Amino acid sequence: MAGHVLVGYGEGESMAAARADASREIAEALRVSVHSTGEVVAERDASGSEVSSQFRVALTSRVILSDLSTVKQARRSGRCYVALGYDNRTLFQKLGSASGRSANGMSSTPMGFKESLPFSHNLTLVGIFPADYRVVRRHGGWSLVVDGATYPITFETWFRQLFIERAENEGLSLDVTPQGPLPSGSHYQVHVTPPRLGGYLNLFHVSESGQALALLANRHVESLQPVQVPDASLYAGLEAIVTAGHGSRDMLLATWSPEAVNSSESHAPVSPSPLAETDERAFSYGELLEQVNGLLWASHFVWIQNR
Repeated sequence: MAGHVLVGYGEGESMAAARADASREIAEALRVSVHSTGEVVAERDASGSEVSSQFRVALTSRVILSDLSTVKQARRSGRCYVALGYDNRTLFQKLGSASGRSANGMSSTPMGFKESLPFSHNLTLVGIFPADYRVVRRHGGWSLVVDGATYPITFETWFRQLFIERAENEGLSLDVTPQGPLPSGSHYQVHVTPPRLGGYLNLFHVSESGQALALLANRHVESLQPVQVPDASLYAGLEAIVTAGHGSRDMLLATWSPEAVNSSESHAPVSPSPLAETDERAFSYGELLEQVNGLLWASHFVWIQNR
């Protein structure tokens, strides 16, 4: 067997069960973690000196085992045995696809927003795909629903796994002014640049707690100039509000589609817990995930600091 071919062995009561067992063995062997360390400025002290903190980023590969070949299979004493081969030279091509780019650096077909979440990548490794799960609000927290069963999502996992930032995606882009961390109570403007003429833009604000609000609904694209939200002639801007602790991380999500999308106003408001107040126009982030999936999207984090 060539050195670039990884072989997985499986057994089971049926050939399908044996192949699944061998596929799991290869998937386990191909799990790759890439770690990066860096420095990000958190704030400035009274003297104006930068106070910085270390951050660590961990990316886990998503490997789609779509090209396994049968090396050998047999049936003995009522048991099925199979050996599957995987050409690992395509591994980095697959990793490139998972990040939205092919191995040669050319742009590939963008994934939908829900498919792009780290949560979806990790669930795919265990055979649960984006269409198989929903995110729902339960008892002041968030849960994963799969086949009618409910599994709580820990608070520590929530933002890291279910929020993602990609300020530019296939021509659709988001920009926020002023840039950088914002003090609570300040105002900011959002600029949405459409990818092409025609079609419709939508813009959503998602709080760290999962409360979603439509800021722009089915705006027809008649120009390639950035759309400013809110209108600077009428409003000072969107207010940056800390909802808990020393700071908050909100997310802006823009979508473009050739046809108008269904309005979000019919969705039930998110539970006010753990927030003291909830905008009655707001709806659940779980509903938003289903609404925007399949659309071209871009997202931008807004970091808000307590005064």
